[in-house]
Amino acid sequence: SRCLSMVKGLILVGGLGTQLRPLTLSKPKPLIDFGNKPQLLHLVDMLKRAGVTEVVLAINYRPEIMDDFLETYANYGVKIVLSVETSPLGTAGPIGLAREHLSDGEPFF
Repeated sequence: SRCLSMVKGLILVGGLGTQLRPLTLSKPKPLIDFGNKPQLLHLVDMLKRAGVTEVVLAINYRPEIMDDFLETYANYGVKIVLSVETSPLGTAGPIGLAREHLSDGEPFF
């Protein structure tokens, strides 16, 4: 049987969040609070419960704010890394860009 000690997850968070403006003018949509915590943490919590130990965030909009946020949650119980798009690549583009973090050949969420 395969060892699943390092299960990875990928979350696409590259959108501009235009439908949530003006809230997203100052921070990326995943960092907007929902239920007293950022939306992103709800997703990370679900992945943790599924056994994910590393989450790759494919991001384009305001990556410096996301990086600052992640420093605050460095000890959240799951490794979180950024895959930054320098220009919007559509929906499938960020998956290809994130492959350097997912290239171990194992399946990912």
